[in-house]
Amino acid sequence: MEIRKNTDPELAVRIAKLWPHREHEASSVNGLLCRARIHRWKRLDLAAMVPDHDVRFCFWCSKARIDGTTYDA
Repeated sequence: MEIRKNTDPELAVRIAKLWPHREHEASSVNGLLCRARIHRWKRLDLAAMVPDHDVRFCFWCSKARIDGTTYDA
C-alpha cells in the first residue's frame, strides 16, 4: 500500500495512528520544551509505505516531521 499520492499534512494524520505519543506520561518540563519547539524526534521506518520520505515523530507530543517540515497530527 503506497500513501505517497497524499499531501504531507494528510500523510502526517494517517501515520500518526501508527505511534502513540506520550503526552500523558511526559513531565511538565517536556511539555514546555515541545511548546518551545524543542522536540524529542524518533524515526519511523516506513520505506515500504512512503519511499523517499524522512518520517519522524515527537515522543512527547503529537507532532510529526516529514522531510524537515513539522505538522501537528
